[in-house]
Amino acid sequence: MPETSIAVLFPGQGAFYGRALADLRDEFPEVGPVLAEIGDAARPLLGDRAVDQLFATRTPDTEQLLREAPEALQLAIYAVSTATYAVLKARGLRPNVLIGHSLGEIAALVAAGAFTPAEGAEIVCHRSIALREAGLGDAYMAAIGTDAGRAQRLVDLVGDPLTGIAVENHAGQTVLSGRAETLDTIGRLAAVLKIDFARLKSPYAFHSPLLGPAAEKFAARIADIRQRPLETTVHSPITGRAYEDGDRLTELLAGHFTARVRFGDTVRELAGTGVSVFVESGALDALSRITGRIVESPVTTVPTLLPEAGGAAVLRQALDRLASVGAVAAGAGGGSPADQLRAALLSDVPAEDFEAFWNGRGVEVRAFAREAYLTYLGAKEEEPSVDAANGSLNGSLNGSLNGGVAAGPAAAVDRDTLVRQLADIYAEALEYPAEVFEEATDLEAELGVDSVKQTELLVRVGNRYELPPRPSDVRPAAYNTLGKIADLIIASGGSV
Repeated sequence: MPETSIAVLFPGQGAFYGRALADLRDEFPEVGPVLAEIGDAARPLLGDRAVDQLFATRTPDTEQLLREAPEALQLAIYAVSTATYAVLKARGLRPNVLIGHSLGEIAALVAAGAFTPAEGAEIVCHRSIALREAGLGDAYMAAIGTDAGRAQRLVDLVGDPLTGIAVENHAGQTVLSGRAETLDTIGRLAAVLKIDFARLKSPYAFHSPLLGPAAEKFAARIADIRQRPLETTVHSPITGRAYEDGDRLTELLAGHFTARVRFGDTVRELAGTGVSVFVESGALDALSRITGRIVESPVTTVPTLLPEAGGAAVLRQALDRLASVGAVAAGAGGGSPADQLRAALLSDVPAEDFEAFWNGRGVEVRAFAREAYLTYLGAKEEEPSVDAANGSLNGSLNGSLNGGVAAGPAAAVDRDTLVRQLADIYAEALEYPAEVFEEATDLEAELGVDSVKQTELLVRVGNRYELPPRPSDVRPAAYNTLGKIADLIIASGGSV
């Protein structure tokens, strides 16, 4: 099998959902010791309450942590990325290069061996404490739906030296960071120019001059943490190059507070050198989808931890995909057939409970599955055909979905009116201006709406328009724009 060049991506802000750590801990034995090491290191710095979140059955969601415990959220994001990489490494993944996005650079350096998981946790905790102690005032980060050049012109027009570009993701998304008053003004200008603008779920205005005082405090706090030689190349989107063993990594990490992240440039550069597989080590799939927008030539992106089908099942599928390109050992994502079935259907049930259930009721379940399959085959013969070019697959009158929009009785509704109604629903729920919700606006890539929130909103839309149930294996990413959601409502015969 030809050698495949692989990069692992470590996400930053927002890369978390409530069961992410439990999904990993319950399914993969190598995760427990990693989380214990991180917890032991973090407890003296953040206290029991913040650290205990790592070991809960379900951690509070991102928005609650952002409001109530931002330090615990930063630690949880780091822990998920580090634990996920432990699983990938244990299954034989040996990437050519590691890339961290903002906070993700700490996890990338831990994965490369420069720091231990405990030392990485200390760095994350000191980072949060330095930010808290700096008292940074009213500031935030916002995604704006345009390229860096146009975004810079808007910043220059307002003329605030403490507000500027924080992250360059791709031609359709740049992240700004700075004072709230200035960003509010830019947001109003963007609305007039019909440019999407959305506040991000970040506790601080990272990568802006405002964080200068915090950077000094952070540098002093971590100055004594010793680094080790890098075992794997780490290419930084902030320094614009690969780290070297002669670099003083703690000083560079502190400097990141005020430096710009050029993620798009880094991904393009590495793709140009032959990297063809990008694996996202962490929760959700924001970097995977951004990478797909950046690279023009075909590449494989592999998210590893998503909430919709159970994180463990998605990670096992990712391992199988990596095995197919020779990146990990064949069968790395497997386990017994019963293990695979539990991961796909009942990932939140402990292994021993599922084994007892399967031993006692497995024959009954198999009989039910066969009957259901035969019923499906009989119904399928009478299904109407829907043009696949319109994004739909063969549907059925019971409204079931199979990766696309199910066919149903057409609702007599004006589509533009429906899109406007949806814009109002999403604007109210997310506290965004309705003007940012255009028909083709990507909810996560352009507005920062993570997949957990998208799932919640799809449930709300389903109730509002009386849609049939959405099967658990259909991801919200399939309906990532209001136009697609409107088509779903119409095709499913929703009550408008």
